Amino acid sequence: MRDILAMARLDLAVWRRSPWAIAVAIIPPLGMYVLIHVLSLAVTQQPVALVMEGTGPQAQIVFELIRADTESYQLRITDMAEARRLFDQQKVAAIIHIPASFDEGIARGRTSLDYTLNNVDIDYSDDIRRSIDTTIAEFEAPHLGEVLEETGTDAPFVIPNPYRVDIAETNLRDTDVPFETYQVLPVLLLLIITIGVLGGSTLGSRDHERGTATFLRSTPVPKTAFILGRLLGTLLATLIIVVPVLMYLIWNGTIDPPRGHWPPFLAILGETAVFSAGLGVLFGVVFKRSTTAALVAVIAASYLFFLGGGFTTIAFLPDWLRTLSQFVPTKFAIDGMRQTLFYSTLDDVGANLAALGVFAILSVAAGIFALEHQTT
Repeated sequence: MRDILAMARLDLAVWRRSPWAIAVAIIPPLGMYVLIHVLSLAVTQQPVALVMEGTGPQAQIVFELIRADTESYQLRITDMAEARRLFDQQKVAAIIHIPASFDEGIARGRTSLDYTLNNVDIDYSDDIRRSIDTTIAEFEAPHLGEVLEETGTDAPFVIPNPYRVDIAETNLRDTDVPFETYQVLPVLLLLIITIGVLGGSTLGSRDHERGTATFLRSTPVPKTAFILGRLLGTLLATLIIVVPVLMYLIWNGTIDPPRGHWPPFLAILGETAVFSAGLGVLFGVVFKRSTTAALVAVIAASYLFFLGGGFTTIAFLPDWLRTLSQFVPTKFAIDGMRQTLFYSTLDDVGANLAALGVFAILSVAAGIFALEHQTT
C-alpha cells in the first residue's frame, strides 16, 4: 500500500507541475459551459412585439396570458408602427396583434389573434407557433372560466368555451428544468473525462519522453504497485479539480437530487472517473509523445461527450446514432445522472450503473495491460 501511495504522490506532483496540461483539461469544459449559457439565452425566450388594440375583457385575458408566458416570450409591448419597424430591422422575431374587434368577434362566435412571424429559422419559429397555440388552448379551456368564477371575478371575464376542451396535466416534477441546468451536468462529466483521460495520457507519455519508464523498471517498486499508483494518481488529479466544481454546483442549487438519490449520483461520477483514468493510462502508453497523447485525449473526450448525448437528447437523434450510442459509456453516465437529479424515481439507473461499470472495468483492464506490457 505504501508503494501505491508513493507512486500516486509522485504522479500527482508531476501533474501539478504541468500547468499547460491542467489548462488543456479545463478549457474545453469551460468553453462548452459558456456556449451552453449563451444558447440558454437564445432558446428560452424569443423577442416578440405585442400590439394590444383590443379594449374588451376577453382581449385583456389573452393579453395577460401572453404576458405571463415569460418562459417563451421576451415581450416588447408597442403600437403597430413601432412593431413593424422592429420586425423589419430583425429586432423581434414576431408580431402578435390583438385587434380592436377581438371581443366583438367573440360575441359573434368567430374572432382572430393575428401574428406575423419571421420563419427564417425553423427552431425559434416553431417555438413561437407552439407558444401561441398554447395561449389559445388556455383561452379555450373551460377550467380557466371555472377558476375565475371561484375567485369571484366579474362575469364578463369568464371565458366562453363552445368546444369544451379541457386539459388534464400531471407534473412529473415541481417545475420544468431550465435548459442551462439540464445541459450543465454533461459538462461536469466532460470535465471529469477530460481531466482523467488527459491526466493519465500525460503521465504515460511523459514516462516515455523522459526515459523514466526505464528507471521505474529498475526500482524495487512492484509492478502492481506502479500500475495501481498510476491509476490512483490520475483519480486524485481528477478529484482535485472536480470536487470544488461539484461543491459550487451544489451550493448554487444546480445539483440538488431528491432524497435517497445521492448514492447513485455519486456512483455515476465515480465510475466515470475510473473509466476516464483507465482510458488515459492506455492512451499514455500507446501514444508516446505528450503532444499526440494530449490531442487524442481531448478529441476522445469531445466525442464521448457528443455521442453520449451531452449536447442533445439521444432519443432525438437519427436511428444510426442511437444505435451507436449504445456502445458509448457516457450515454449511460448522462442518462443516469439526469434520472437521479430530475426525476422522483430511479428507473433504469441500476442498468446505467451496471453498463457504466462494465466500461470502467474494461478501461482499467486495458490500461493495466498496456502498463504491464510497457514495464516488462
